[in-house]
Amino acid sequence: MRPRKTTEEHELAGTVPQYSAGESHIKASRPKPPTFLSEEAKVKFKQLARQLALRRSITAGDGDLLTLYCSLWERWVRALVHLRDEGDICKYNRLDSSGCAVEVERENLHVKVAQNSERQMVTILKQLGLTPKDKDSVRPTAPRKSLKPPPPIEGTILSRAETTLPEPEIDLSTIEEGTDGQQ
Repeated sequence: MRPRKTTEEHELAGTVPQYSAGESHIKASRPKPPTFLSEEAKVKFKQLARQLALRRSITAGDGDLLTLYCSLWERWVRALVHLRDEGDICKYNRLDSSGCAVEVERENLHVKVAQNSERQMVTILKQLGLTPKDKDSVRPTAPRKSLKPPPPIEGTILSRAETTLPEPEIDLSTIEEGTDGQQ
């Protein structure tokens, strides 16, 4: 098996590496949190949107996925609060075969809520590229187009108009009339 070409070798050959997806054609935009989220969930929404914006991988289409994540995050936090207050094992009343109430120890029902929320949250984080393994799999959004040109940098190549020297002014009184410039 041949060794993989470096990025420089691809540039020299004029090819695109298969392992690098390059930039996306979709432009970046930061979605706003929906109004039905709680204040804590809105903070989480903005925090994730900020992380994605720093990585240049957030688009308007990510808003629904972020909203779903924040709803799951809220549910997960509520389940963890119940688990902290009630414990992992709870006592429940059940009826036996004769119809008498019997106290039974069982796993807290909020454990499953927390586990399901965690599983779905991890899936969403993977889709957004916010896990250590998946951070490089998300293509960055298209770079923003600047409306004004960047300021010139010292030592850059100037245009022809900027490099042309002005012609020296000739004093016409010093020129003799009637000569062709030959002596």
